[in-house]
Amino acid sequence: MTRLRPIRATQFHQQAGRVIVSYLCCLADRSSVPIGPTAHGALTNAHHFTIGHLTPIEHLEVFSNTYPEPVIKYLLERGKPAAIHDSSARAYPPLCHPDTRKTLRGRVVRWGMGDGDERMLWVLGSAAVGKSAVAQTVAEEFKRAGRLGASFFFSRPNHLDDPDWVIPTIVYQLATQNREYKRIITQCLVDDILILDKNRSTQFRELIIEPFRILMTQYPHTIREPLLIILDGLDECNDKEAQCEFIDLISTHSRQVPLRWMICSRPDWLLMTVLSNPDFMVTCRREELKICDDEAQRDVQRLLEVEFDTIRQKYRDRLPVDWPPEYQQRQIASIASGHLGFASFILRFIGDRECDDPDGQLKVCMMFLKGGHTIGPISPLRALDDLYCQVLSGVPVNILSTTMRILGLVVIDRHVIDRHGLDSADDQARFLGLDQVTFRRALQNLHSVVYVPSIEESNTTPLHIYHASFSDFLNDVRRSGEFHLNREAAKYDFALQCLHWIENDSKN
Repeated sequence: MTRLRPIRATQFHQQAGRVIVSYLCCLADRSSVPIGPTAHGALTNAHHFTIGHLTPIEHLEVFSNTYPEPVIKYLLERGKPAAIHDSSARAYPPLCHPDTRKTLRGRVVRWGMGDGDERMLWVLGSAAVGKSAVAQTVAEEFKRAGRLGASFFFSRPNHLDDPDWVIPTIVYQLATQNREYKRIITQCLVDDILILDKNRSTQFRELIIEPFRILMTQYPHTIREPLLIILDGLDECNDKEAQCEFIDLISTHSRQVPLRWMICSRPDWLLMTVLSNPDFMVTCRREELKICDDEAQRDVQRLLEVEFDTIRQKYRDRLPVDWPPEYQQRQIASIASGHLGFASFILRFIGDRECDDPDGQLKVCMMFLKGGHTIGPISPLRALDDLYCQVLSGVPVNILSTTMRILGLVVIDRHVIDRHGLDSADDQARFLGLDQVTFRRALQNLHSVVYVPSIEESNTTPLHIYHASFSDFLNDVRRSGEFHLNREAAKYDFALQCLHWIENDSKN
């Protein structure tokens, strides 16, 4: 009988490690498991064996310090590193100026550091008011403090909108920060190599919640303080149901582990229905980025002063010390009306290094803001226009005409509203001959640009546009294209509706 050469325990562990690492590397490379020297040897056809008295975590420790990180590679393959806050794909991310959004940022930081019992914070704001800038600034501050767990920045224009990328990306970031957590999720993937092909609920529970519960009991010294996880632009996730699923998963499990979740989004209709649930609000703190309060107005003024000074310093050989004229700066601030995104787009246009002509850009900008024609397709608010087009593109085609009728009433014929006393959303719907279901369905994709009262407020509060830039966009065919409001058609429509309204009033 052939005698088998004895294998020392360390050799056995190393060979076992090679097989597991090789297998996970193959998963990451999407290839089949190799049938060659790596997979053969002492473990060929082996079964029903144990590796000494080592625990699964110790098994992994044998090879995790010696071989490449196949689990990390696998997570990267399934996730989206470009969506992380410090990714090279986000080389020039939006940031809050140190003197803007100070009150809000202060509250967010205090909450993230452990102030209050809520484990979730929802930051809401209309389109282009600076939610991503707040999220990026908070992410960088928590990173420096060693308190950032993970971040995922959704972006529909940059194709970072697949919900299946979120959990692997978060798990990857957590694994790079906590060695014990990395060992636990490595074991999870060794035990169940298909775990990232399971539904998001299972992944969330088995790769985030359960590992942190193990850390709390076995390695509590590694998580003395809560970590912050940031999901920015949740409304840009390409699956509406997945948006709500993430919220439900976080709210259901957040109290079980030392993680805090900061979510930033526009006030999307579907997400707002979640927020309106009184039970949900017990576990979630809410902050709103407003553009109409005094602090927002001051923030715009500070931003303009600082950024104009920066541009002036860059071009001090060309620009006078009193550039730009104070009256022009006041005009921009007045038109911005507390909308930081609007002011940022204007400043970006004026300071464009490729154009290399800030004074000429300022002249184009002032002509544009006064309603004049710009040269060619140049628009200081091109980025904002693209955002408005994106919002309107989300309206289903079969109801878009109704949506545009409603917008026309609010944007074009304000005097009709005033003359007929259309003081509420209910009145506006009745004037257009629309039932409440159709009226609300036509507006459900526009909560980021139009204030749509809740059902409880609809009999006392009218619709209104958040910022005049959206009205200007709709009125200018060069900017809005297919979403341009046809004034003549709208006025004809409203004239007919006025006759019906008067007729109904006379009957009553």
